[in-house]
Amino acid sequence: MNSKILVCYKSVTGFTKQYAEMIADEMDCTVMDFKNVNAETVSKYDTVVFGGRCYMGAIDGLKKAKALIAESGVKTFVVFATGATPNTAEKTIQDAWNKILTSDELLSIPHFYMQGGLCYEKMPLHDWLMMKAFAAVMKSKMKNKKDKTEEDREFERVISNSYDISSKSYIEPLVSFLKERK
Repeated sequence: MNSKILVCYKSVTGFTKQYAEMIADEMDCTVMDFKNVNAETVSKYDTVVFGGRCYMGAIDGLKKAKALIAESGVKTFVVFATGATPNTAEKTIQDAWNKILTSDELLSIPHFYMQGGLCYEKMPLHDWLMMKAFAAVMKSKMKNKKDKTEEDREFERVISNSYDISSKSYIEPLVSFLKERK
């Protein structure tokens, strides 16, 4: 077991937890739910990987994770985010990172995105209501849009129902980064 790496996650519908467990299995290291992590726990590791869902223009739990890292003195902090946006939407993902991380953090915190999906069945009620309202608004806007792109049609299709587009292959860039640092 690699006792120098901790993978911790904040997961609501299960995609982030799934990816955290895949990364920990691949790296043979510790994985923990973020609610069980504190500065003392984190300080025992050289590298901490934090994962959270993209949620309302942020990564769920990242602010608290950064505070814990600053308090603990961990050498390497890595972030991964999960969401419903396909990995192929590179500009959308980069724009999100540019809003989530400062320009200094973009350079100093290795960050990775992994598409997951939507799971309406596991969403808390307020998230479910918000997503269903968003889906209705977007469908209405798309209905009147001329010259729909393939991306527009795909967005319309996937926003309406639960789906899973996660894959173990999406952890490869993060795992490669960790293996290079060993």
